[in-house]
Amino acid sequence: MKKIILAVALVAMMMPTTFAGTTYLGNTGGTYGSVDWEITDGGNSTGPFEVKGENYNWPASYDFVDAATLRVRMEVGFWIKLNTKDKWLTLQQTEIHKYAGEVTIDVECNVNIEVKAIWNKGSGLPTINKDSLKLNDGGETCTINAPGAPMKVYLKIKDVDVKNFNMDTQVGKCIQIGTITLQVRPLVRPTIAGAC
Repeated sequence: MKKIILAVALVAMMMPTTFAGTTYLGNTGGTYGSVDWEITDGGNSTGPFEVKGENYNWPASYDFVDAATLRVRMEVGFWIKLNTKDKWLTLQQTEIHKYAGEVTIDVECNVNIEVKAIWNKGSGLPTINKDSLKLNDGGETCTINAPGAPMKVYLKIKDVDVKNFNMDTQVGKCIQIGTITLQVRPLVRPTIAGAC
C-alpha cells in the first residue's frame, strides 16, 4: 500500500498545474474531502469541477501476513477388512461320516496381522465334530502381511450320521450347520499410552 501511495504522489508532482482548457486547483477539501479538482470550463471558478484520480482517501485495509505455524498430527489406526460377504464354505462328503470343503476370501489391511479361525457348530443339530480347520493350508492361525492377500479357509468335519437329521426340514436340503469365526490381531508392539 505504501508503494502505491508513493507512486501516485510522484505522478502528481510530475504533472503540470495547468492544462489546455483546464485549471488545476489542487486539494480543495469540501464535499469530497482530500481530492484534487480541475476547472473544466476554461477558468470559471464556479465549476463545474471534475474529480481527478489523485484521491488520497482511497479505501485501504491491512493484508493478512504469516505470523506462526501450528503443526497438526493424528494417530493412524489399524484398518483390517475380511471380505466374507456372500461367501459360503460348502462341504461335500469325502468318505463315510466325513465332509470337507474350502473357500477363499480377500483380506485387506494396513498392518501385518494374524488371523485365527474358530469352528462353531449350529445348535439343535446331530453330532458334528471338527476334524480339522486350516487357514492357508497351515493350522488354525495364519499371518497376512499388508496390504493384504487372498486367504483360504479349509474345514473338515467327522462323526456325521445323516440318519439323525430331520426328514422334513433338513434331509435333501442345503442347510447351515455352523459358522467359522475369524479373529484378527495386528502384529505390532502395543503402545499403551497411544501413538500421539
